Amino acid sequence: MKVAFNDVSWYGRFLDNEGIRYFDYSSSGFSFILKGKKAEAVILSDPEAWDEKNKGVIGVYISEGEDCSWKTLPSEPAKKITLLEKENKCVLFESSEEKTVCIRVIKLSECAFGYAGLKSLEVEGNVKPAKPETSLKLEFIGDSITCGYGIEGVWEKDTFTTQQERADKSYAFLTAKAMNAELQCCSWSGIGLISNYVDPATVNLPDTHWLMPANWPYTDKSLSLRLGLEPEIWDEKRFSPDIVVIHLGTNDQSWVRKIEDRRLSYVSALRQLIEAVHRRSPKAKICCCLGVMGQELCDSVNEAAELFTKDYPNVKIKTVKFPVQLESDGIAADWHPSAKTHEKIADILIEALKEWC
Repeated sequence: MKVAFNDVSWYGRFLDNEGIRYFDYSSSGFSFILKGKKAEAVILSDPEAWDEKNKGVIGVYISEGEDCSWKTLPSEPAKKITLLEKENKCVLFESSEEKTVCIRVIKLSECAFGYAGLKSLEVEGNVKPAKPETSLKLEFIGDSITCGYGIEGVWEKDTFTTQQERADKSYAFLTAKAMNAELQCCSWSGIGLISNYVDPATVNLPDTHWLMPANWPYTDKSLSLRLGLEPEIWDEKRFSPDIVVIHLGTNDQSWVRKIEDRRLSYVSALRQLIEAVHRRSPKAKICCCLGVMGQELCDSVNEAAELFTKDYPNVKIKTVKFPVQLESDGIAADWHPSAKTHEKIADILIEALKEWC
C-alpha cells in the first residue's frame, strides 16, 4: 500500500517540489505507526555532488507499540543509512509476523551536505500519523554545534564526515526531547552573523558568502538553489515556535578577534536577527546562548539582548552562557563538543527555559 505524505507526521522544515518532500535540516524527518510487516521508503539524494565523507545520512528508529512519545525513542537508530544513490530504496522495518511499531526517520546529517527527499513510502499493513503529544514548540537557529557536528569523531584523530554527525545527540535535540517539545532546527556548520569561520592565523578578510541572516528566513534556501528554484520564504504559520533559541557567534569570533569595530558589527547583527525573529514570531520568547567553544563574545550576546530589550521591553528574552567544553568530557572531531558535553549544556539550557513553560 502506498502511503500519502500527509498520512504520516512531519517535523522540522520541509520543502515540496514535483511530488518529492525534502527534509533536509538537522533533526527533520517523519514518523508513523505501522501495524503490519514491512515499510519501505524511496529517498532521493545528490551523492554525485559530494565525496564519500559528505553524503546525506538518516537514522531509522523503531519502538514497539503505539506510544511515539519522546520517552520511547531509542538512544540509537535501528539503522543508520548513508544515501549513496540518487534513489535509495530503504527498508525501514521488516518482520515475518505482523507487529505494531512506531517508526521514526530522522536526518542525522545537516543540510550543508547531501540532501534527503522522500519520493515514496509503501507498507504491508496500515499506518497512522505519530508524533509526541505536546503543545510546546522549540526553534533553534545555530551553527555546527546545533547540527551535532563530529559527535562520533575524536579530536586530533578524526576529521569531519557526515557519518559522524548526530543531530539526535545535539543539545538542541536533547533539550526538545527532555521538554517533550516539537523541534525545528535551522543550522549550518561554519555559519556566522557577520563572518563564517575563517582561519585566524592566515585569513584577513571575513567570509560573508553564506550568513545566517540571509539563510534563516527561507524554508531551505540552499536546497532551492540546488534544484534551480526561487527560494521560498518560510511560512511561520506552519510552525509557530513558543521559544526560539539562537546559538550564533562561535564562527564570528574567528573573525572578530577582539577588534572593537568588528565586535560592534557582531552585536548589531545579532540585535537585528533577534528583532527579525520577533517580527516573524511575535509571541515567541527568545533565548540567546553561546560559550561552549569559546566565550569571547558572550558579553556581546548580552549587549545585543539588552539593546533589543530597550526597544521591546515587553518581549521575554534571556541569555545563557555555556561553560567551555572540558577535555575530560571528551572532545569530538575538529575540537567540537562531545556527546557528554552536549548533555551538559542541554541540562543548563533546559533549566533556563523551564520558567517559560
